[in-house]
Amino acid sequence: MSNILLVSATKLEHHDEELFGIPIHIIGVGKIEAALNTKKLIENHKLTNGGGKPSKIINFGSCGNLQNHKVGEVLEVGTVWDNFYTGTTGIPTHPPIQLSDSGISLFTTDLFYDSSQKYHESSTYYLNRCDLVDMEGYSIAKVCKQERISLSLYKWVSDDGSHSDWLANAAAGYNNFKKLFKEKYL
Repeated sequence: MSNILLVSATKLEHHDEELFGIPIHIIGVGKIEAALNTKKLIENHKLTNGGGKPSKIINFGSCGNLQNHKVGEVLEVGTVWDNFYTGTTGIPTHPPIQLSDSGISLFTTDLFYDSSQKYHESSTYYLNRCDLVDMEGYSIAKVCKQERISLSLYKWVSDDGSHSDWLANAAAGYNNFKKLFKEKYL
């Protein structure tokens, strides 16, 4: 298990330092923080493990619900999309990254999703077609793809664009993730 890196955006999502003896690394909120800190963790792992990369990175955390998933439900992401686009055409400049065959799609943006707000046409395209929305997934996937490291993204639904119960919903989702992690990885 020492070859698995567990990464999370913020300790607010789980309040733990480790999960079943595996350290949880905080990578920050948003695409830039997530990419920089994931890359830094990989480099540190290489330094402390004789040049060896981690065999797997597992990112877990809360997300916004864009479809009909239940609050607290943990979903494995299959495809992750980024909101970089060319001008007003909405043509993506970054292709989606396929992680698994789960059928769950995640849209990564640098905005906290709020269902009461209007979004640019290019973002609306993805918001209408994806299952979930977060702020780190695509960046982590991009780094792992470049480093040729296996990645699993597990997101639990903490809101549907309304943040009023986020802390309680995040706690429920994290408890569900712990059960899934124990069954799948221990």
